[in-house]
Amino acid sequence: MKFSAYESNRNVVSVWAYPLFLVLILLLIHNWTGALTWPVLDDDHQRDFNTALGTTLLSGFFWLTIRNVHKNAASTLIAALVSLEKLSQYNHHRGVLSRQFAKHLMWSTSVGVIMPVAYLLSEGLVTRIDEPEVLVIALTSIPFWLLLTLFILQVFSNTHYLQKLASTEHSDSIKELNSLREIFNMALSNTLIAVSGFALTPIFWINKPVPFFDIVILTVYAGLISAYLFLPMIIVAKRMRTVSNIMMTEHESEITQLIRQQANSGETSTLSKKIESIETNKETLRKILSKSQKLRLLMCMMPLPTSWFVFLFVEYFYYG
Repeated sequence: MKFSAYESNRNVVSVWAYPLFLVLILLLIHNWTGALTWPVLDDDHQRDFNTALGTTLLSGFFWLTIRNVHKNAASTLIAALVSLEKLSQYNHHRGVLSRQFAKHLMWSTSVGVIMPVAYLLSEGLVTRIDEPEVLVIALTSIPFWLLLTLFILQVFSNTHYLQKLASTEHSDSIKELNSLREIFNMALSNTLIAVSGFALTPIFWINKPVPFFDIVILTVYAGLISAYLFLPMIIVAKRMRTVSNIMMTEHESEITQLIRQQANSGETSTLSKKIESIETNKETLRKILSKSQKLRLLMCMMPLPTSWFVFLFVEYFYYG
């Protein structure tokens, strides 16, 4: 696999090409081994069909999102360093992020190898390992678990790294706040992409009853992943609130000084305009999130419940 780590790649085709190629290759392999043949004859074939289709689509999706995470991180890093007037440090920070990515890749590869074995054991498929479609599904699920784990690690670590950069390298509160807003937007975009991908999970239960145990496990898993994805945004938002409070305290002090000057001098119009301008800035600082950010946060809550509603609706009317 070819990963483009932390490059601001403008070639949209290259971003899509490799994940799409992976999906097409995996679909052809599964079709050739019989996992994706139609019609579905029995429960075992249905499970193989669902697993092969679900892991294939999600493998491509998470590879695509990892490439977008790297692009977002690169552009956000540039914006933060420009705000901090330290753009010359870009190659250094990109190098740190790339080494971090290499470490995560090794960890994710380990998970990618372990999880298919755990799946075979938990689902009782070891006895069917001699069947080509089962063996191929186990092998091709390695990139699925690898890419899923890598995506989760990268989303959290990138946001955390950039937030620390903005909070330790800033020269004043305004620059830090501007950098934090860029980082929050990046984290929000990554989370929205992630939950959109998890909306594909109903594929694993096509034409199959959804056991209560699976619902519990999926709910717990989705909750943990959501908390993990939202945690970077919460950390950044808390820091934004702290910096905003510092700036509002400074503004209040400045307003007090201007009021004293206004009382001691005959000049009122110029000082009144300055006070009015500062009050306007204070109102802006009280609004940590913009309307568009709040809307995107709401959208983060929608994909998974919506996909399950559509899935159950289709299952009810199509399969009876």
